[in-house]
Amino acid sequence: MPAEGLQSLTKPIHCMIRKTANLLFAVFGSVLLLSSCKNYYMARRVQPGQDANGEIDSLYNQARFFVLRTGSQAFYMKTMSLSSDQKTLTTTLDTLPPEHRLHLVNGRGGEMRYKKDDFADAGVLNEVHLYVPSMDVRAGETVNLSLDKVQKIEVLEKDKKRTTNSYVLGAIGFTLGTLAVAGVIIAATKSSCPFVSAYNGQEFLLQGEIYGGALYPQLARHDYLPLRMQPLADGTLQLKISNELKEKQYTDLSSLLVIKHDPGVKILPDENGKLYSVRSAAAPVSAKLGSGKDLLPFLLKENDQAVAYLDDQTTVDGSNTVSLQFTKAKKAKLAKLVLSLKNSYWLDQLYGELAQGFGRYYATYLDKQSKKPASQLVRWTKEQQIPLTVSLSAAGGWKKVADLTTTGPLANRSVVVPVDLSGVEGDIVNIRLSTGFLFWELDYAGIDFSANEAFGVEELSPAEARDERGQDVLAPLQREDNHFLEQPQIGNVATLVYKPSPRDESKSYTYILHAKGWYRHVRDFTGKPNIAFLKQFTRPNAFPLYGRTRFRQIESQTLRMMAANN
Repeated sequence: MPAEGLQSLTKPIHCMIRKTANLLFAVFGSVLLLSSCKNYYMARRVQPGQDANGEIDSLYNQARFFVLRTGSQAFYMKTMSLSSDQKTLTTTLDTLPPEHRLHLVNGRGGEMRYKKDDFADAGVLNEVHLYVPSMDVRAGETVNLSLDKVQKIEVLEKDKKRTTNSYVLGAIGFTLGTLAVAGVIIAATKSSCPFVSAYNGQEFLLQGEIYGGALYPQLARHDYLPLRMQPLADGTLQLKISNELKEKQYTDLSSLLVIKHDPGVKILPDENGKLYSVRSAAAPVSAKLGSGKDLLPFLLKENDQAVAYLDDQTTVDGSNTVSLQFTKAKKAKLAKLVLSLKNSYWLDQLYGELAQGFGRYYATYLDKQSKKPASQLVRWTKEQQIPLTVSLSAAGGWKKVADLTTTGPLANRSVVVPVDLSGVEGDIVNIRLSTGFLFWELDYAGIDFSANEAFGVEELSPAEARDERGQDVLAPLQREDNHFLEQPQIGNVATLVYKPSPRDESKSYTYILHAKGWYRHVRDFTGKPNIAFLKQFTRPNAFPLYGRTRFRQIESQTLRMMAANN
């Protein structure tokens, strides 16, 4: 992120008129028109078992098109007969027609997308896919399937929510009563950080990003990412760290915290990696934006696709505030505020516009910033309200509790913020969250007043690490020593293997990646720096104010375009 180096850039040039047209409107307009044509489907999972066997029979009676998936092969289940005890399925296999091959590649572009007016696509909505272990079968054969061998059942249906959202501007949405933020910015232009995927028992699933905002080596930082993962059959735990974007990534450390604890307890980190147990977090009794908008329904359940967008329109400094009220437990002196949150794609879009303002000078600017004290760079982010500030109302007024560093926009992250309640009077805990306009999104908020419970922590260094070519890259990741794993290109992937102690089946396990590193953008901007544009960002609050202005501009034009197209 820019800092005081902006000031030195502006000194040599006293006057520059912006000559290039602003193409962003056209870009957003194109996204809108393109996205309005997209239709998506979803794969509803049915858990194999006796109840599922009955559902298979019901779906077959609805004339659903059944597909048998075995290893890398797929067959049309031309005839089907379920035994009276609903434990065995007899089916005659046939070649899968071309119009039913779309889900073999997870839809168009691999994103579960289909064309509703295309005969070869539309059939996907009528399909049921049964996954079984690899079998030596051929088209024309009759096969008896023991249904207890079925690994997975997918019922394909229209994804109404995603299809509806595709009609909204792809990179940004609106909250004027009827519109909500939806979609993502094109990944290749996204300002991000390393992606982390972990094996969850079936596949490597994207979990989030690490050390977001650490754009310079002096900002290299520790990060703690909770993972949804499970051991492989050999007991090992595996994850991937990958470069998916136009940047160079440097990872100094990648250890895995394996936490053993009682069932029914969550273990979550704070931003500094200290661990807390959460047994029963209480929901807020009130949650409101500074404008008075009620956010409570959006914050009651984690990962429910109901997200509170911080988009208060009333502030003069471009800030958003959310006021949370919780009922305080009697005699409580400490609390654990639990938040599930992420950054917005809007923040990425704004930084992309700022970076483009440097033109061909951008790489030189990054070099200069890399020589500045970290304190100057961090100060700029705080002056621009980029962190999420958590404050507590106590004796004497509002007191800052924490500034949460950016986590990236890909996935929600759960974090604990410890809160000292010794100065709180009465039976209500008032918490305030504040940040720049639309910089963060909240998925959940709760508070736990219980004491920390016992748990055991095993911190593992990777036992193996290989890149996308199979080369050994273990040494840089085993300890914090400023010896970095370098991933300079899109497609660089490191697969890490950890070997935990034998499991105690009476306990539950939580996994948290402890990583440290930094990254640098790679951009090929052309043209001269736009000095008049850049100078504004040397002032406090300029970034969120600029974001609010741009939002209003794009909002206005997009609404006109939508009206014209309707």
